[in-house]
Amino acid sequence: MMRTRTWIATSGGPHLLIADEQLPHWRGIERWRDHNDPADQSDYARACRVTTWLGSLACQQGSAVVLSGDAGDIAWYPNRQGGGFLVQWLGVDDERLIEPALYAPQLRDRLESSSAERLEFETGASGTMWLIDASDQGYDLRNSHQALALLPGSYLAKAASYGSPGLAIVVREICWISPLVNEAALGQER
Repeated sequence: MMRTRTWIATSGGPHLLIADEQLPHWRGIERWRDHNDPADQSDYARACRVTTWLGSLACQQGSAVVLSGDAGDIAWYPNRQGGGFLVQWLGVDDERLIEPALYAPQLRDRLESSSAERLEFETGASGTMWLIDASDQGYDLRNSHQALALLPGSYLAKAASYGSPGLAIVVREICWISPLVNEAALGQER
């Protein structure tokens, strides 16, 4: 089947969503030895120890969002509200089944339920977030990657699995909450 979206793969570990301003500070597999060893504090080892669909790791002056829990390529489906969906491919018979599923009441119920994972994060001042393989070094991206153009600000990510005939996906909905604190303060001064 031909894929119409940009699907980001990894070399076996988790995906990472990281602000453009933090990207050069992500070291990936640099100094990595064994992610099962808690003494290994390399970026990649720390990311591999996240086993949930959404996790947060410190990176320089900010943080990065770890997208773990299942293996499968991830694609970005933006929406008109300034956010969108990170869709992880688990089993898909036809890519055209994905977009209608993102707006299905059953998925909405799962994302709004108390069992959905939730994580708040901030973009940097540019709003650009990179979807990368956590093993990559941010200053030298070698694997597949994609820049997501978001409004600068705070976001809520919600994650749930969804399945229907011919479709098994993990969906991480990215919802804009508010502008960055510094930008909000600047807006009030004007």
